[in-house]
Amino acid sequence: MKHKAWFLLVLCNLFWAGNMIFGGYTSSEFPPVWITFLRWIIALILLIPMAHIIEKPSWFRIWKKNWLLILMMAVTGIAIYNAMTYTSLQYTSPTNGSLINSLTPALIMLFSLIVLRERINGIQFIGLVASFLGVLIVLTKGDLMQVFFTHYNKGDGIMIFAILFWTAYSLISKRAKHLPSITLVTLTAVVGSVIMLPFLFFQPLHPEKITTLGIVGILYLGIFPSVFSFIFWSKGINSLGATIAGVSMNLIPIFTVVIALILGQQLILSQVIGGFIVIIGMLLTSMKRKQKTFKKMIPEFIE
Repeated sequence: MKHKAWFLLVLCNLFWAGNMIFGGYTSSEFPPVWITFLRWIIALILLIPMAHIIEKPSWFRIWKKNWLLILMMAVTGIAIYNAMTYTSLQYTSPTNGSLINSLTPALIMLFSLIVLRERINGIQFIGLVASFLGVLIVLTKGDLMQVFFTHYNKGDGIMIFAILFWTAYSLISKRAKHLPSITLVTLTAVVGSVIMLPFLFFQPLHPEKITTLGIVGILYLGIFPSVFSFIFWSKGINSLGATIAGVSMNLIPIFTVVIALILGQQLILSQVIGGFIVIIGMLLTSMKRKQKTFKKMIPEFIE
């Protein structure tokens, strides 16, 4: 079951890496609010029949019993996180966005320890650090000191706030593990889309700027990172917990590099080494807790 969860998380983050690439393209043609809205409208065309056929939910009963939870997830994970991400990509590069996104697992771990009282063992903590180190090696091309000399702009600051809201979404979604995954994402997307409606008037759409690439980008965003990634993420959190699942997000910048390679960029040694370290870190993080080995070596809250 855990192997399946990890496989789904890998696919989830592969699609999210594409979200960074295509988000960068579409943000030059569509306002951020419109990208978010259109993305989820497209997703709902697939999600509603999928949920109805596969899970056969009682829509009204689920909404009535869980409306506050769904509303909170819609605000944090659908509306605010997506709108802020696409806004940031108007000012920063997908690479910088990936670097900042690599902070998400640490934030999820920190708030999971504080809010959900989840625990991780020493091996898992080392795995978290190793994954983060691997990401830095990839994004700095092996020169870790470049982290301190990279130019950070307004888009980077917006991305930092975006991942805070994604952290909140991840922790809240842990409380929804009793709900069917596809149904949960569908209801969350419906509420999120309704929330976005009034804001469309503040960022008018300019059809003359839209190209075929922009339309393809919107379609990709509406299908893969919206439908499949959110379903896979929900299943991963339910199986592994928010802290462990969060570590998989370190794959986003790795996959971003791979996609860039497919688009014609050259692969360098630091990217191979960094990607290998990220994978090792994920494997360490997925290991079960040893009761005695690390109990005396680490603080109780990381036990």
